[in-house]
Amino acid sequence: MYVRVVSFGTNWWAMHSHDTSDPYCFRRTAAWFNAAALMSGRRLHHSAIFPGQIRFNSKSGFDPEFPLRAIGRIFQCSPPRQFAGKVHLLFERRTSETMPDACLVTLRSSEHGAIQFGKPGWKSPGVSPISISLRGDRYEAMLLFGDQDWVESDLGRWQVDQSQCRLRLNEVTTGALQ
Repeated sequence: MYVRVVSFGTNWWAMHSHDTSDPYCFRRTAAWFNAAALMSGRRLHHSAIFPGQIRFNSKSGFDPEFPLRAIGRIFQCSPPRQFAGKVHLLFERRTSETMPDACLVTLRSSEHGAIQFGKPGWKSPGVSPISISLRGDRYEAMLLFGDQDWVESDLGRWQVDQSQCRLRLNEVTTGALQ
């Protein structure tokens, strides 16, 4: 499966080899993870209603010092898998594939409006949640969008614009959340 990165979640962390005698253990065998979380001041809150994460290994072509360089890039990925009660999406390697199967998008309440996650019909059937954090009326949601997939907020329907590699708001449709 080929996935284009449109945006990342807030929470980043890394794991490295336990062999700290290797001078490259923090780089050669490291893995970098990303998930949805909410900032409150300087505190990071893990309020996952849908726990999950994405993972980049050292051979994936991801540079942790410049994560924004991965925006717009397409990676070959394993399909999302459930493990230990969480969804895991492994980014295996960067590719020159021109047409992705899905896009990784992160939505935030401050930018995309309120989403009623408990109500049916808040997303199209093809949208796959990776990680969703919710605290009061604030949320951050990492989702995989297919070509014609959408998410409904109180502002309207959000879809991925493949040509510009961004999320765009369509007109409010009948059936939009009230």
